[in-house]
Amino acid sequence: MKVTPPSTEEILEKCEIPNELKDHTEFLEVWPIWVAYKQEEAENNGRMKPWNSLNAVSRMLSEIRNRYMDGRDIFNVINQSMLNQWIGIRFDLVPDRNKNITLKNKSRDQRSQLDIEYFNINNNQKTLN
Repeated sequence: MKVTPPSTEEILEKCEIPNELKDHTEFLEVWPIWVAYKQEEAENNGRMKPWNSLNAVSRMLSEIRNRYMDGRDIFNVINQSMLNQWIGIRFDLVPDRNKNITLKNKSRDQRSQLDIEYFNINNNQKTLN
């Protein structure tokens, strides 16, 4: 039996934003955009995977909260993940704005030096314009 993923509206209505993120205006702006991207693009693109349950969304919100509490620039990471048309939010590949952090926790997609240089070139061009 095929599971029907929750709709964007259902996710935004039923999944509670963690208290630590409720006053984060950039996150509150990008979260609905990410949810729509994640759920709706998946329907039209066989490469992407939607969240199949509200519990999966809640786990992602917990991960985002934890990364925020660690000092990560969650808005930039979510936004860059969409701009790069990635399947998920890639904390392991996207550095924070205005910080030189060391990316760690490589994933299955193992970042390469070429990926990092490409990101840096694009990021620098956007800040110079």
